[in-house]
Amino acid sequence: MKQIFTLFFALCLTIFSFGQTNENLTVKRSAYQAPIQTGSADAVITPRSIDCIWESDFSNSSDWVIDHDAADCSLDWEIGSGLECEGFYPITTIESANGSYAMLDSDEYGGEEGGTEVEDSWLTMANAADLSNYDNVIVEFDTWYRSYNSEKCFLVVSTDGTFPEDLTPDSDADPANGIYEIFPGISGDAGADLGDNPSTVRINITEAAAGQSQVWIRFNWTGTWGYAWFIDRVCIAEQPNDDIEMSYGAVSFNNTAYEYGRTPVSQLGTDISVSCAAYNFGVNAQDNVSVNMVITDADGYEVASTDNFTAEEYNDGLEDYVEVSGSMDNDAVWYFNGSVPSLPVGNYQATFTVSSDGDMDGADSFVNNTAVREFAITESVYSTDGIGVYSNSSIGSLGTGSFGTESDDGFMMFNYYDMPNGSNIEAVEILLDQNNTTPGGEFVVHLLDTNQLFSSQTVTSQMIAAQVKQSSDFYLITQSDIDNGSITVQMPGAWLPAGSAYLVGVEMYSESGQNPIRILDDETVPQPGSMSMIYIVADNLYTNGEAFGIRLITGSGGNANLEEADNHLSIYPNPTNGIVNINMNENSDISIIISDVLGKIVKEKIINSNTTLDLSNLEKGVYFIESSNGENTQTQQLIVE
Repeated sequence: MKQIFTLFFALCLTIFSFGQTNENLTVKRSAYQAPIQTGSADAVITPRSIDCIWESDFSNSSDWVIDHDAADCSLDWEIGSGLECEGFYPITTIESANGSYAMLDSDEYGGEEGGTEVEDSWLTMANAADLSNYDNVIVEFDTWYRSYNSEKCFLVVSTDGTFPEDLTPDSDADPANGIYEIFPGISGDAGADLGDNPSTVRINITEAAAGQSQVWIRFNWTGTWGYAWFIDRVCIAEQPNDDIEMSYGAVSFNNTAYEYGRTPVSQLGTDISVSCAAYNFGVNAQDNVSVNMVITDADGYEVASTDNFTAEEYNDGLEDYVEVSGSMDNDAVWYFNGSVPSLPVGNYQATFTVSSDGDMDGADSFVNNTAVREFAITESVYSTDGIGVYSNSSIGSLGTGSFGTESDDGFMMFNYYDMPNGSNIEAVEILLDQNNTTPGGEFVVHLLDTNQLFSSQTVTSQMIAAQVKQSSDFYLITQSDIDNGSITVQMPGAWLPAGSAYLVGVEMYSESGQNPIRILDDETVPQPGSMSMIYIVADNLYTNGEAFGIRLITGSGGNANLEEADNHLSIYPNPTNGIVNINMNENSDISIIISDVLGKIVKEKIINSNTTLDLSNLEKGVYFIESSNGENTQTQQLIVE
């Protein structure tokens, strides 16, 4: 059953972020246990488009005063170079222009199980800035941050050197009194991050600071056992009069928020959807706002372009997007939607550019008027990830052990694939984290319907088993597989009908953590939460908002509807208390091999008619029934309760 999504983007100051996690997420996530950097190793730091009145790149720690509320905690910020998270669930370090920055590591302070203190820690300018000659003032800084579930990050402004020292995660922003919440769109949303490392944030502090002869700013963390927060390149500046910014650009073949790194040509329609968002950060309203988008091929030649975009603005009163034109007000966000004709096989780069009468090419503030997306059209490879396509990828990995012992065996990782035109599935390619996978682990690949899994608040292993429409054979990972960096698993090749959408999942077994399996996780492009998902045994299904290295290899052959494709056998009930009925779906001798999650064979039998097996002597858990008629072999999962 197809799950329909629409484009939804939330403004967080000048940050745009996709929703990324299930609201019931209770386990702490580390998506960066094995970070891998591809492409250029140099940090991509956005040039300043403004002149700073006061600035600090943290190369001189005396620019700042570090302190905390001693009645609440003893957690302090750190300033230096080469700082890394030292807790049990680290996030990556901020990409820094000069290598110096500030870090607040709440995870290390909380320990493995999490602290209970309401942490209240701050970083304050040591000396005041004179803003008496400025009518419009902003603070701009680079930052990297991942949210957990009980925290807030504040920027606090003072004109007399005193600050509130009782901020908590329940405190509200109060700009009239100089209290600005920095990440209202993601703070408290477990696992959400900014998307880009680093991200540049601008906060308008005119109300609290303009015209004041002495101004201090403070970065105030308050929370309980969060992840970490990095800050770099702090700048106090005069707000530009004319400054329209491109917040993101997106390319989607199916007119949704899903952006696939590779799309097979068989799934394209007549057009490819392109969209972007622009934000007017300048003081002045902007006239004649327009967007141009150019697509170039791998050789740099222009192959498509458009300036025919429809502009929309979110209307709170109507709780809807309404078409807009004319003058773009200060602080307004406009969303632009357009299309270009479909493209042939190849690698492409789409460059979006926004301009206005006040901020056009050549203007001082024009450096932030563009956004880029890279993508590929392929003969047969369909991937949520863009590894090998994106010039500068941010790659981590997930797998067994990512969430403690509860994810050692039976842990599952899923990608979401839309099939508007239908396709034959010939194989699934899995990208391994070569540094953190060892030989001896086993896995099985499943194609699943999205019906109950997307509509249920709590998902169990039994529900997942009920949605499995097709499974691969069980696969044992070898050293050769790890050296290759990927495994291609053959699938029976059933036809996925047009208009359908499926999850492709990898179910992993590591012999209780002895032989870990980790799959690459492409974090480069923020995605809707359900683009990739995880299942933690005896817990729940959670959205991830990134792109796992689990790729489909499509083909044009086949005509069997996946819903109607027959296995050799029908097995019921599943789950079972030990008594299993096996009904034959063909007239032939069928070899039955039942094995446990470690691959140990627990029962073998040849059947040629409907049969009942007594498996009540087996321990509770997951088993696999391999059936073969001599020509085809199929594997089905069985749960013994």
